[in-house]
Amino acid sequence: MKIILIAAVSKNGFIGKNNQLMWHLPNDLKRFKNLTIGETVLMGRKTFESIGKILPKRTNIILTKDKINFMKSLHLKNITIQKNIKFFSSVKQIDYLTNERIFVIGGEKTYASTIEKAHTIELTLVHKKFYGDAKFPKIDAKKWKKIYEFFYEKDKYHLYNYSFIRFEKKEKSFSSI
Repeated sequence: MKIILIAAVSKNGFIGKNNQLMWHLPNDLKRFKNLTIGETVLMGRKTFESIGKILPKRTNIILTKDKINFMKSLHLKNITIQKNIKFFSSVKQIDYLTNERIFVIGGEKTYASTIEKAHTIELTLVHKKFYGDAKFPKIDAKKWKKIYEFFYEKDKYHLYNYSFIRFEKKEKSFSSI
């Protein structure tokens, strides 16, 4: 199993405010869709609530400690439970999945609890400081290697400069005794 964290992050590390994104970058949304379509996505309950729907053509795993009340709230919002949705009470349950790849799509607590298990980080860096209430974990340069970075200038559809960056976990080095 390969765990991939995918996120859009401000220059100073924020990913959201009041359970919402703080920017609109159509190319980031396209990239997100292209990378996750046909895959498994893992998200916390708050992230699911901010999206407001089950992501189509993906297996959706939602982390919630209170599945019964969460399912009641889905019913009240007329969101039907489909076969492509699963509920986990803990991130530890992903260890038992046989999926080839799992994309972790947020939020802050879910990223923090999966970054050590992750193999890849697909990051959209928004080249502007924003201030919110949710942050992405620090990417430790000792553990992660930047594979590429593609920079894009702002335009009429994108209000901010941004970059697509891929990090991969470095191989553990073993010293001979």
